[in-house]
Amino acid sequence: MAFQTVETDSLRFASLAEQSRRDPLDHWVVSLFVTGRCTIEGSSVLLENIAGIPQLTSLVDPFHGQVTAGKAHLLYIPRDTCRDAAHLLDAASLTLLQDGMGGIFADYMLSLESRMSQLQPGDLSELVAATRALLLAAIAPSPDRLEEAGAMINHALLERARQCVQDNLQNPALDVNFILRGLGVSRSRLYRLFEASGGIVHYIQKRRLLAAHKVLADPSSGRRIFEVAEDFCFNDAAEFSRAFRREFAYSPSDARTNRQRAVADRTHCNPYAKDLSDLLKRLQS
Repeated sequence: MAFQTVETDSLRFASLAEQSRRDPLDHWVVSLFVTGRCTIEGSSVLLENIAGIPQLTSLVDPFHGQVTAGKAHLLYIPRDTCRDAAHLLDAASLTLLQDGMGGIFADYMLSLESRMSQLQPGDLSELVAATRALLLAAIAPSPDRLEEAGAMINHALLERARQCVQDNLQNPALDVNFILRGLGVSRSRLYRLFEASGGIVHYIQKRRLLAAHKVLADPSSGRRIFEVAEDFCFNDAAEFSRAFRREFAYSPSDARTNRQRAVADRTHCNPYAKDLSDLLKRLQS
């Protein structure tokens, strides 16, 4: 396999197969635009690809198109790498991988690019196997393929779910169904992902409470307690106070009082922490 990052001005292009039928390359390529967009036309398909959605193309197929100025990651897959699944990849040529697994493969390509400089020669065989497993799970999900890529998929799904929660802490629509629509996974799988965190509903509430605590403890924030509660989708101030106390063992008003004391303490404190416990307490405050 080969991985390439390109930055280009707007241009038109045509596949090698369209330019010359003699000895065409038979690799597949997955393209992921970071910025910009691409329009590609094949014999019976017209694709409009935007940033963030992987597109699979077989270089055997004739196609042409144009791209806007932008940046893209390209993953080239030799046919020998996926010979046993060639029919699946060929059938998926000139398609967009838009569902939940496609999104996971997009995240994987972005992660691959950011860590490329850290890879060692000894990592390559495992990296190729992992990439192959994830790609096949994205193109043609099946129980066996999903199991083969299981650990990587679960990690990627969990990170996507956490990011979805973090990005929507102030969105009243944030609930289990909201996350399911964003990830494209089953309810039971989502529940399993968050078992170690006490469940997805508990995780959402915990992140909202942590965000609310940060606002209340911020000396520059002038938000009143009930306003902070509403900001993070607690419709009842009493409910917010009870949940806050369960989580932190003190009330929202205590958090606000403590911030004033922390500001006063900082003006007279030694800038060097006396031990790790002291350092961690300072970071929390």
